[in-house]
Amino acid sequence: MARLAALAAAALAGLMLTDCAGGSFGQGGFSLPAADGVQTVSDAADALVAHRTTASQKAQAAIAVTDGLGSFVREISADQRSMAGRAANISARSLRDYTVERNGKRILSASELVERGGRFCQSAAGYLAGGIPSLDQTFGWQSGTYTGGRRGTDSRGSALWSANASGAVLQGSIGSLSIAHNGGATCPMNAPAFIVKGGTSANAFTMPISMQFRRGDLVNLSVVNARFASGDTLEVATRADRQYMQVRGIITNGRIQVATFFTNATGDGTLTITSTGAQYAIGDWIVVGI
Repeated sequence: MARLAALAAAALAGLMLTDCAGGSFGQGGFSLPAADGVQTVSDAADALVAHRTTASQKAQAAIAVTDGLGSFVREISADQRSMAGRAANISARSLRDYTVERNGKRILSASELVERGGRFCQSAAGYLAGGIPSLDQTFGWQSGTYTGGRRGTDSRGSALWSANASGAVLQGSIGSLSIAHNGGATCPMNAPAFIVKGGTSANAFTMPISMQFRRGDLVNLSVVNARFASGDTLEVATRADRQYMQVRGIITNGRIQVATFFTNATGDGTLTITSTGAQYAIGDWIVVGI
C-alpha cells in the first residue's frame, strides 16, 4: 500500500514536469505489449522510423486518457442517482463497491463520497478485470476530487457538479491489479480513500470538469484542457437535442490529434485511434475492448 501511495504521489508530482520532460511514467524496462492484427502491421511500419510512437502505444495512451475521464464521470453519475432529491445543503456520505459488466467485461470499482453544504470530496479506484487482450494490458485508475468540489442546482432544478478532478491511470499485466482501501474519507481528503495495487506504470492527470443532470439523466458534460503527464490533453463537449445526447472527446498531444471518442449519456460509445483507425468499445465510460 505504501508503495502504491508513493507511486501515485510521484506520478502526480510528475505532472508538474510534463512541459519540460514530455514523457510518461514508469516506461523504463517496460516491454511493448502485443497488438491485434491491424495494429501489428502499423507497429512494424512505425518501427522503421526512429522515435516514432507505435500504434499500440498510441492506443494505450488514448485508452488511459479516456479511462481517466470515465473513472470520474461514472462515479459522479452513480452518486447523483443515489442522492437524487437531496437538497444541496444536506450532508451525505456514501460508500460503494460494485461490479458492472459491459461487452462481457467486468469493471470493478470502489468509491467514497463526502458532501456537506454543497461542497464535496470524492475518491474512487477501479480497473477492467479482463484487460485489453490485444494490448496484453489491463487499465486501472485512482481518481477523485480531494478538495474543492461543488454541487448545487440551477433555476430549472438541474443538479450541477463541478470540480478539478485529479488522479492517475495505471497499467499492468492482465490479472495483476487489485483495489485496496486506504482509510476513511474526510473532506478535504488527505489521501485517496481507495488505491489500485499492482500497476507497473502510472499516468497522472488534472481535469477541470463540470456535469449537469436533469431528472437524474446526464445532459451536459464539459472538460477544458485536461492535462496528463504523458503530454496528452483532453477536451470534451456535449451535443444534445430532443432525441439524444452525444459526448465528444478529442485527445491531442501537442499539435497531433491522437484519438477521438463519442458516447451517449450512459457512457457507451467508441474510441477511435486517429493514426490507424482502430476502434475500441467504451462501456459505462470505460474502454472495455475492441
